[in-house]
Amino acid sequence: MPKWTKRELWMDENHGWRCKPGYTIFVADRGAVRFDVPETWVVEADAEGVKIHDKPPPDDNARIQLSIFIPPPVVGWDGLPLATMLADALAGRGREETRRSRVAGPGHPTLLRRDRIDPLADAEEEDDFISQDPITHVLRPNLEIVWTECRRIDQTEQREARSRHLFARGRGTPPGATQPRDILPLVTMDFWPEDAPRCNTVWKELVRSLRVGEYVDDPRRGPES
Repeated sequence: MPKWTKRELWMDENHGWRCKPGYTIFVADRGAVRFDVPETWVVEADAEGVKIHDKPPPDDNARIQLSIFIPPPVVGWDGLPLATMLADALAGRGREETRRSRVAGPGHPTLLRRDRIDPLADAEEEDDFISQDPITHVLRPNLEIVWTECRRIDQTEQREARSRHLFARGRGTPPGATQPRDILPLVTMDFWPEDAPRCNTVWKELVRSLRVGEYVDDPRRGPES
């Protein structure tokens, strides 16, 4: 189980962190991934990673979870269609593709296994699938984003639950590295249908503010303006 420590740092007077009023900036791995979330939401870390809740658990009604995958520097990763990778992961086909690539030998680019990139995969497989929206594709300089919404029956609550899954691909040079690497974050947001209006606002700002591979040397100063 990973060990987490909490430190509070005073920001420099002229720091470069900027976000909309009412939001705060969440930064993972010194800038590997960052996005904005409502300032009242609660950040918690456990063995599965980092989760951001609208209220302290168990009273939460919405949750954001982040996983980051940095593939090995082999030829072919940047050629894999991101939308296909997300669709295969959500459909559970990634496991078979991974098995096939292992047969093909080392260095062969693989699709991401659903149970590897999605911490909720096992739980969702037990739920009753309702529907999935078409995949939305967003292209920006140095960043590609795909995302979709799934609806299912939550077996515990016996009612509809919704999940949005975002998969992105960017490039950056991690601290200590000499060459840029592909960085692939998966962001999942779970919520109930009655919370859809406010969660849609949160999601739009998350997607708008998403940055990948923009590392910072000093968190007290933030990114350069």
